[in-house]
Amino acid sequence: MDRLWGFGGWEITQTHDSLRRYLLEETYELLDAIEEGDPEGLREELGDLLLQVLFHSRIAQAAGRFTVDDVAATLVAKLTHRSPHLTNGHTGPVDVAEQEAAWEVAKTAEKARASCMDGIAMAQPALALAEKVIERASRAGLPRELVPPEILVIRLGDPGNAEDVLRKATLSFVARIRATELSAQAGGTGPGQLTASEWAQYWVG
Repeated sequence: MDRLWGFGGWEITQTHDSLRRYLLEETYELLDAIEEGDPEGLREELGDLLLQVLFHSRIAQAAGRFTVDDVAATLVAKLTHRSPHLTNGHTGPVDVAEQEAAWEVAKTAEKARASCMDGIAMAQPALALAEKVIERASRAGLPRELVPPEILVIRLGDPGNAEDVLRKATLSFVARIRATELSAQAGGTGPGQLTASEWAQYWVG
């Protein structure tokens, strides 16, 4: 990447924003390779996606912000912090439930999140967003019955664009979750500490 950058051609004219479409294209091409079960295609598309990491890192380096080494070091530090079995002398299989719980606890602590919804990419497609929101809410102890039916069931053919309808319903659900967490916090229950009964008690309808 440094050699390409040194020629001063197309590469140095790019920005994080101008590369966004390429990142999306490469991601979808990787998903296609996975769907097709094509190992050669998968290898190629993983390389193309890796190029995006290198490219964005080089742009950041030119701006004096960070390098690809910083990116790698940040990833290693994150994995080490969120996976204590890597450094605590643990041997043998890891219990998946315990691993997921430890990951969430560590992530919440390092991000100092005020809501279980913090850190979710709200710009992702509506269906993926709805799935992520439901998954995160479930991990936070939200009872399934509080998930609105308009998120659980998508009715194609109803008035309006299905993508927009689902996104609007999901964002409304996120807002209610955040409002409930604030209400619970005012009652003395911090983020990530709500039980199922407390979710129901403080739920902002």
